[in-house]
Amino acid sequence: MCLCVLICSFLLPVNAQVYNFRYKPITISALMDSISAKTNIKVSYDARAVPVDSLVQVDVSQMHPFDLLKSVLKDRPLHISYRNNQIVISEQVQEDVSIYLRFKGKVIDGSEGDALPMVNIAVKNKAMGTISNMDGEFEFVVPANCLNDTLVFSFIGYSNEFYPIKNIESTLTVRLRSHDIKLQEIEVRYEAIEDIINGIVKNRSKNYINEQTILTGFFRESIKQDQKFVQVSEAIIEIQKPSYNEFLNLERVRFVKGRKLSGLQTMESVNFKLEGGPYQFSRIDVARYLEFLPKDGYDDVYQYSYEGIDYLNDEMVYRIGFRPIEDDGELKYEGIIMAHSQSYAIVHVDFELTKRSLKNSRKALIKRSTRRIKAKPRVARYYIDYRRLNDKWIVNKIGGEIAVYINDKDEKINSEFVGISELLVSDCKIDREERFKTSELYKSNYILADEIKETDQEFWDNYNIIKPDDELEKVFKDRK
Repeated sequence: MCLCVLICSFLLPVNAQVYNFRYKPITISALMDSISAKTNIKVSYDARAVPVDSLVQVDVSQMHPFDLLKSVLKDRPLHISYRNNQIVISEQVQEDVSIYLRFKGKVIDGSEGDALPMVNIAVKNKAMGTISNMDGEFEFVVPANCLNDTLVFSFIGYSNEFYPIKNIESTLTVRLRSHDIKLQEIEVRYEAIEDIINGIVKNRSKNYINEQTILTGFFRESIKQDQKFVQVSEAIIEIQKPSYNEFLNLERVRFVKGRKLSGLQTMESVNFKLEGGPYQFSRIDVARYLEFLPKDGYDDVYQYSYEGIDYLNDEMVYRIGFRPIEDDGELKYEGIIMAHSQSYAIVHVDFELTKRSLKNSRKALIKRSTRRIKAKPRVARYYIDYRRLNDKWIVNKIGGEIAVYINDKDEKINSEFVGISELLVSDCKIDREERFKTSELYKSNYILADEIKETDQEFWDNYNIIKPDDELEKVFKDRK
């Protein structure tokens, strides 16, 4: 099902703009830059699919840039389109849908029948995964070579459910049952909080991948004004994540393709934007940076409390609460760290700014506003979740929500804006050599909605995304 809306403006005839192009051997990347500089046509391309470093020789007269690029790239399996003075080049979508297996369904509580949101869905022993939305619904696309594999549905506090893919129908209703704790089967042992925290730090190298990985992720950013959607932007991104043993190298993000929803309710009076979403969220990784945990040579910032146990993937996890030793108004957090009871791997973290930190967070959270407008942050909360890949753990999903109350008595503005960001890692591959080019990187000051110029509908068909919840689903359907 297509979840995007394309609003087509007046299209220029392809033959309306023709030029002479003469170049001695030139890289395809330089050729496209030259086209953008010489004409008023922008060229956007998927850096993974286009051989940007290949050399070509060009000597043509009275040719449109669209026809030129089609000629230069004719031997490549690429999809090239022209609309709104922009040429978009992407990997050609296979028409043979048999190479993919597509599933959709809903995950519910096996006893109560309630929808279960944010349930992990993965192919066993492979990096592919997705999650259910806030209504428990999901869509999952896997290659046909997974036919004899197994889907695993896991959720904290519930027993795993396994489905052999060869037996799966296209629509599923998955019933998860809460984990029954049988006291007579539990070996009771005392585990001091200090020992758990030390175990987290000591065993990090064993629990996470100590080679560079390339993560493929789906990022959604939505903004609500007074509970109504006013902006929804989505993107496929790639994250170059260094080894967990390399503390000085930071994650880098490459923007692959984006789309945004048109026709939503217009923002009233205030142009509310979120800055740096994919860039910022790529670097939320508590297991890698050990936020909220003690660090050698530094004074302790947080104090810890034992909050009991839970179950994930049919295995016990410890719940460790943390809060600032001194809540002095600096930006500090409180929350829960969940650690695997055997390996001490961090498997989930929920955290939010303390109430006192929120009162002092305006300068950090709000980059630009007028003096007249009073902007008061009300909520800043986040989570990060990891999933197992063989004997290691990888980032699975990251989410955040920021709510800001905005008031301007002169203009009679009185609104609450809520920005919700979600990152789903759908694939992970070890790649020691790949380096993202500086020109490809998503920058810290980028605004996702502004970076999306053109929507390529076909591109999204074979990517795993977070299915919209009912409210957002209705918005999409109403705008088709």
